[in-house]
Amino acid sequence: MVIKVKTTRPAFSALGKSILALVAGGLLFASPAMAQDDEDKPQATMTERVYKRLLQAQELLGEANYADSLSKLRSIERMDLNEYERALVLQTIGFVYAQQGQYPEAIKNFEACLALNALPSAAQQGMLYSLASLYMSQEMYSKTISTLKRWLANETDPKPDAFIMMASSYASMNDYPSALPWAKKAVDGSPEPKENWHQLLVAIYFELEQFGNAAGVLTRMVGYWPDNLRYWETLFGAYQQEQNDSQALATLNLAYANGLLTEEKKIINLVRMRMFMNLPFFAGDLLEKEMAGGRVQRNQKNLELLLSAWTTAREYDKAIAVIDQLAPLKGDGELYLQQAQLFNEKNDWQGVAQSVQKALDMGGLKSTGKAYLLQGLAFSEQKKFSDAIASFRRAQQFEETRSQATGWIEYVNEQLQIRAS
Repeated sequence: MVIKVKTTRPAFSALGKSILALVAGGLLFASPAMAQDDEDKPQATMTERVYKRLLQAQELLGEANYADSLSKLRSIERMDLNEYERALVLQTIGFVYAQQGQYPEAIKNFEACLALNALPSAAQQGMLYSLASLYMSQEMYSKTISTLKRWLANETDPKPDAFIMMASSYASMNDYPSALPWAKKAVDGSPEPKENWHQLLVAIYFELEQFGNAAGVLTRMVGYWPDNLRYWETLFGAYQQEQNDSQALATLNLAYANGLLTEEKKIINLVRMRMFMNLPFFAGDLLEKEMAGGRVQRNQKNLELLLSAWTTAREYDKAIAVIDQLAPLKGDGELYLQQAQLFNEKNDWQGVAQSVQKALDMGGLKSTGKAYLLQGLAFSEQKKFSDAIASFRRAQQFEETRSQATGWIEYVNEQLQIRAS
C-alpha cells in the first residue's frame, strides 16, 4: 500500500481569525500622520477623515457585518487617497472578501495592495504570505511558489509552514524533485511531528522511487502514530520495493503484535509472507490460532494453506488432522492418499492402510492401482499377509501397477513359506 501524494490546501479561516484579532485591536493601521520606520520608503500619512472611516469599516468587519463594511470601504475608495491610504483600503477589502470565502476577489485586492508597495515592510511581508496562501487555496501553484519566494527573500526566520506550502505546490505540479528539499526542510524543522507533512514527504519519496528514504520516514511515523495500519503497510511496501524481505516481514509481524491486523485478508497475507520466508511452522501456528479465534474462516482455501504450512514444517500429526477436515470439503480422494504418505513418514502402517481405504472409498483418484499397491505395502509391514495379497491382486488389475504388484505377491508368498518352514 502506498501513501499517495495529497497536497493540503491551507484554509483561509486561520488567517482570517488572526486578521479579525488585529481589527478588534485596531492594529491594522495606526493613528493619523503615522510615520513609517522603513528607510527605503517615504513617510506615510493618513488624514483624520480617512482614519475614522477606515476604523469604522474594520469594526464592522470584526463584527462579521461584511456588507456594511464593504460598502463603507467602497465609499472610502472613491475619496482622494494617498498610496498608503489606498493600500490600507485595498488590504481591508481583501480581508472582507476572504472572510466570506470569495477568494478570487480577495486575491485581486491583495495583488493591487502589494503593487502599490506602500505598506511598511512587516505588513508587506504579511500580505505576501496571505496572498501565497490564497493562491494555494485556489490551486494557483506557480503563483504560490513565486510569491513565497518573494516572501522568503526578506524573511529572516521563516517557519516550516511556508516550506510545506512550497513542497505541496511543487508536488501538485508533479515536480517532485523540487518538492523534496522543501518537504524535508519542513518535516525536520517542525517542533512537533506533523502527520500530513510526513505523509507528503513519504509520497514524494515513492514518486521518486527512493524507497529506502521512504522507509526511514515511515519508521519514524509508525513510532509517532503506531495505531495507523496504513503506515505499517506502506512501510512493508517500501521494504518490498527494496527487496528487503526480512524487514518487510518484521514490519507485518510488529503490526500484528500491536493488534492492527484484524481482517482475514491481512492475516492471510502475513501467513503467506511467513511461508515465503521459509517459516512454515510460524505460518501454520498463526493460521491455526486465527481459525480457532474465528477471525479466519475454516474453509477449503484456508485449510489448504494450513495443510501446506504443517506439511512443509514436517508437523505430520497436525497435517494429518487438517486433511480429515479438508478432504470432506473438497471431496477428493487424493487428499487421503497424501494423508497416507504422511502416516508413512511416521512409519504408522495402520494409519497408511486406513487412509488409503478412505481414498478408495471417496474415489476420484489419479491412479487407483498405486493406491492398492500402497495399501498392500502397509498390510505387508503389519504382517497382515493375506490382506496384503488381496490389495496387490487388486493392483494387478491396472496396467501401470501390474508388474510391481506381481513382484510383491511373490515376495509375500516367500515370506509366508519362510514362516511356515
